[in-house]
Amino acid sequence: MVSCRVVRTSGLEALRQPLEALYREFDYHARVGLDALQFPLRYPEPRDRELVALLTACLAYGRVDLFGRALDGALGAMGPSPAAFVAAFDPRRDARAFGEFRYRFNRPRDLAAFCVAARDLLARHGTLEKCFLAGDPDPAGPIGPPLERFVRGFLDADLREVFPRGRLSRGYRHLFPLPSTGGPCKRLHLFLRWMVRKDPPDFGLWTSVSPARLLIPVDTHVENMARAIGLTRRRSRTWKMAEEITGRLAAVDPADPVKFDFALCHTRMAGDCRDRRDATVCAPCGFKAVCRHWKGRRGR
Repeated sequence: MVSCRVVRTSGLEALRQPLEALYREFDYHARVGLDALQFPLRYPEPRDRELVALLTACLAYGRVDLFGRALDGALGAMGPSPAAFVAAFDPRRDARAFGEFRYRFNRPRDLAAFCVAARDLLARHGTLEKCFLAGDPDPAGPIGPPLERFVRGFLDADLREVFPRGRLSRGYRHLFPLPSTGGPCKRLHLFLRWMVRKDPPDFGLWTSVSPARLLIPVDTHVENMARAIGLTRRRSRTWKMAEEITGRLAAVDPADPVKFDFALCHTRMAGDCRDRRDATVCAPCGFKAVCRHWKGRRGR
């Protein structure tokens, strides 16, 4: 469970109504095609969807239209079943499939290393969910420690088939940030949200992890929205910020605090929040009563 500071009743009630209305009324269908979630949703088979969700989340730094082009090429090279491709992956034979892959920090060998690590972990555990659960002895505990162990499974894998000198590339390490470093680990939390939450737009393949344990994936859109409506006062995007935002949301819905993530993120992405006062754009917004731009000294 996420621990949170006491929220005053008046502040909580002022947040509850617009948050629940946003979640209930948001047009998810219209925005899924603009979200990274579109890639795992292409695969109906659970073993394919789970694997593609992790690869997608790992690459989800930057705009969807940018990393999406590179990801499309990689998924095309993996064929109709990425899980089958990974299960039989031999870097000496199959790494060339990623020869054209380029995205910012990442190069073909990073995808080859991903496939080798995933191949061996899946051979040992069967599914990524079971791999995660193997490092999760406390089903009611914070999500950080088991997520750290899950990431370590990829970073500590025997990758000498790809990196003969035993030194991981910067690009591969970038795919798997460690919670212990204190960063927000947005992409990992995004992956967990997709896998654990059962309500659309998420697909809830993992049934053994409680949604109450999740932390919100904090990107620039969520950060700006959260600061505007009083979910955080922190200035740096860190793990602590993710905990603070989630703690405020848990005061509204303790069983499923990150259910608001998609709608908050896409409200900002769609331009329906400018992070400033705008009489036209802000007119229909339900958050004006709690928005820092419309109350107190800023609002006069």
